[in-house]
Amino acid sequence: MTRVAVAVRSRSLRAALERGLGERPSVIVVPLPVGGSVPRALEADIVLVDLVDWSRERATEGGRPAAIVLTEAPDDALVAATLREGARGVLSYDAGVAEVTAAIEAVAAGLVVAPASARSALAARSSRPEPGASLTEREREVLALLAAGLPNRAIGARLGISEHTVKTYVAAILDELDAATRAEAVAIGLRRGLIML
Repeated sequence: MTRVAVAVRSRSLRAALERGLGERPSVIVVPLPVGGSVPRALEADIVLVDLVDWSRERATEGGRPAAIVLTEAPDDALVAATLREGARGVLSYDAGVAEVTAAIEAVAAGLVVAPASARSALAARSSRPEPGASLTEREREVLALLAAGLPNRAIGARLGISEHTVKTYVAAILDELDAATRAEAVAIGLRRGLIML
């Protein structure tokens, strides 16, 4: 049984989904507090959430349930970006209860869900190596020390290399991870399992 919370803003859609999912033997609907917001200690495995709420507060933080994001007419770029940010699925608001149930079961099984219209574009993207996959061992060491909060000079002293060389490694890491800042590179590295805290 998969525990699911429906946190969409539309009361009518939320009621329809809760009613329809409540009739499915594989799903237990977890009620949300009044207002429909998702509390930090929610006892659910999966949450159905609006794109606007997903964009405001990512569900990938520790202890959060997996998220299936609902939106209007999801295009390829939106789906790819939402999945990259940690959502486990993206569905259109007009998805029926059977489609939502299938998505829940797929996510519970460890799969990622996307609308059929976006799958070919995602398949083409997934054939390319994921950013970060080609980081060298030394770049991973530098990234781990960035995660520890060390400045370039301290990283250089720790690894026995010059501060200039550290700057070169940091620039390469930012480029490889497509990150704008050191903090963003660390966040991406943690999310992709390239480093551990």
